[in-house]
Amino acid sequence: MGCSASKMIRAAGGVLWRCPGDDMEVALVHRPEYRDWSLPKGKPRRGEHPLVTACREVAEETGVPAVAGQRLAIEHYHTASGPKAVEYWAMHGPDAEFAPTAEVDQLAWLRLPQARRRLSYWRDSDALDALEVLEETATADRAVLLVRNGHALRRARWAGSDGDRPLDAEGHLQAKALSRVLPTFGPSRLLSAPPPRCADTMEPLATDLGLPVEIEPALEEDRYALDPRHGLNRILELASAEGATAVCAPGVVIQHLLAALAEDASLAVPEIQAKKGSVWALFFSRGRLSTADYYPVLADLDREVNLGTGQDRTSRRPD
Repeated sequence: MGCSASKMIRAAGGVLWRCPGDDMEVALVHRPEYRDWSLPKGKPRRGEHPLVTACREVAEETGVPAVAGQRLAIEHYHTASGPKAVEYWAMHGPDAEFAPTAEVDQLAWLRLPQARRRLSYWRDSDALDALEVLEETATADRAVLLVRNGHALRRARWAGSDGDRPLDAEGHLQAKALSRVLPTFGPSRLLSAPPPRCADTMEPLATDLGLPVEIEPALEEDRYALDPRHGLNRILELASAEGATAVCAPGVVIQHLLAALAEDASLAVPEIQAKKGSVWALFFSRGRLSTADYYPVLADLDREVNLGTGQDRTSRRPD
């Protein structure tokens, strides 16, 4: 019998990895209350996006201030309280000292075969399997976050030029939601197309991170239409730098950019949407797009993610 998504118990966590040598290691935690070994995870606080939940839980349980990467598996299973879904992301971060707590008293860094044997629940191995498939790109540490500008005032309500339309109340809420969620990817650089609605979409994030918003003329809609290759090359330049860069652009520019990147990489992306306030998290390997994770509505905290309606999507290049 199916269960409605509204009754689903949700949780989020991360597969925290490091590469101290030639082999990848992942972190498992021991919970004395349950006497089990598992991946760090937990339930969201009120109004908290799963990405924020995942990073917070990993930091609390391992001591590592982790940065989110590619989306991994979503576990579905039944508990005494009802059906449960746990979303996992690949994560990494700086070395940190582990401090035992009442909730987690041990931390173990293990190679993937050892981690699979140590896990108390076989279902957790799905997230490890997903990381192993993505190992080359998961450790590449190259990401570009394509951000669609927030909702702007309607043309009928704006006397100025179309390009100067500012964000409306909904757009400002979307910008605040982006400022809460995008820090999980650890962006170190922020860019925006010239229209004020794009720059203003990035402003709350810039304020929180203490970073400037750099204006990128190549991503202005008309200029991009005249020379799309220049805009595409600009994104590839950003993708060659370590870490993550967040770039806000108009929807039509994002759609064309992603279609071109996917075609060059032979990556199948069935439907390229770019809803206002949405984000495409793009991950690159060897200068080519490898994975594209879509986050359509970060401000809607009652969204259903692959739990029935399946709005968030991931596209990956075949090996």
